[in-house]
Amino acid sequence: CDPEFPQHCRGMMDDVRAALGSLGVELDVIAELEPDAALGNGGLGRLAACFMESMASLDIPAYGYGIRYMHGLFRQQMSDGWQVELPETWLAHGNPWEFERRESSYEIGFGGAVETVGSYDEAPRYIWKPAERVIAMACDTPIVGWKAERVNTLRLWTAQPIDPILLDAFNAGDHIGALRESNKAESLTRVLYPADATSAGQELRLRQEYFFSSASLQDILQRHLSQYGDLLSLPDKAAIHMNDTHPAIAVAELMRLFLDVHGIDFDTAWDLAKRTFAYTNHTLLPEALES
Repeated sequence: CDPEFPQHCRGMMDDVRAALGSLGVELDVIAELEPDAALGNGGLGRLAACFMESMASLDIPAYGYGIRYMHGLFRQQMSDGWQVELPETWLAHGNPWEFERRESSYEIGFGGAVETVGSYDEAPRYIWKPAERVIAMACDTPIVGWKAERVNTLRLWTAQPIDPILLDAFNAGDHIGALRESNKAESLTRVLYPADATSAGQELRLRQEYFFSSASLQDILQRHLSQYGDLLSLPDKAAIHMNDTHPAIAVAELMRLFLDVHGIDFDTAWDLAKRTFAYTNHTLLPEALES
């Protein structure tokens, strides 16, 4: 504890402990009841937390982006000497540390086809027409630096369907099928690291990676445009750091946003992307691009 700021630690802790004690409640018992957020695996999640806390403490403005998983790291139990993995329900009673940011919502597409547009006397443009769409909505958690001189933001994305219920299907008696879009959207943010031994699991992981990468990039570009007016200054004002391979698809997605959405030519877009991105590799496993 810092003797200059005793109210930040021991001083306040003693007051809280005494107040609870007067009600017959032990602080240590209450503290044990609060669940962990558990939003990343052992090493990668800790490193991301270190990035965020260190940048706030060093007075470096930063956003951390990820997925707001309903079930993060599994809950471990032992049965007959073997580990049993159970769903972890850290959101069962809500999360008092986060703030919903419904105004920061972005549309994310999947599948579909690419259409060519433009007349014969002009260069063709290629427009993606997604077959599926979901909404990514932000939930922000403040990340407070040492002595609280800067507060940065951990922005986690939750998935919501465009149409929560297909009313025609419901009225026709297909009560389960009417919720198909909701279930498909919610599956994106339901489980951290779904098993990828099947093609369905591999597809879900890819959809998760694209979902939070696209939402995060759209948010970065929107905030930059609102402050600076154009994207040509993006590398001078923003650095996008990819924490391992999970958001590696962001390179292609930023190029798509530059070219298809903002009308920037390829060479300029590629130069902007190269000067904006950085990447950390944390392992030599095959999925971490060692080859």
